[in-house]
Formats: sequence, structure tokens, C-alpha cells
Amino acid sequence: MKSEIDQMIDNLEFCIETLGCNDEQTGEVLAATNELGVNVEYFCNEFMETSSKEVHNPDYLNIAVFNATFWEF
Repeated sequence: MKSEIDQMIDNLEFCIETLGCNDEQTGEVLAATNELGVNVEYFCNEFMETSSKEVHNPDYLNIAVFNATFWEF
């Protein structure tokens, strides 16, 4: 098992070198993963889709289409 210091170094390296985060983004990622109690690499591998630059598909949930389908005006 890694010490807390070694894990923090690994988390920082992953944020900066792998994800390309700036200081603010690194802080946000570290805060979120700390709150969840997981390391950054695990969080990214399990919960983030990072295989493409375009993460959001604009046609996945189009609010205008949803409203037109389910709400009467």
C-alpha cells in the first residue's frame, strides 16, 4: 500500500502529465477524488470517457426535442 505522500504525488503527476490539467483544474480534480476517497487514475479510468476530444454528444439529450415531445405548450 502506498503512503499518502506517494499517492498524492501520483495523483498530481496523473493530473498534470496525463490529463493536462492546469493548477485550477488539478485542484478541482483532487478535491473531488478526495471527497470520494479514490485516487485520480482510478476515478478517470472508471468514471470518465476520455477516448475522444468530443465528450458531449449534442444529440444525446436535446432539451428542445424533449420538451416538444413530452410537454404541451
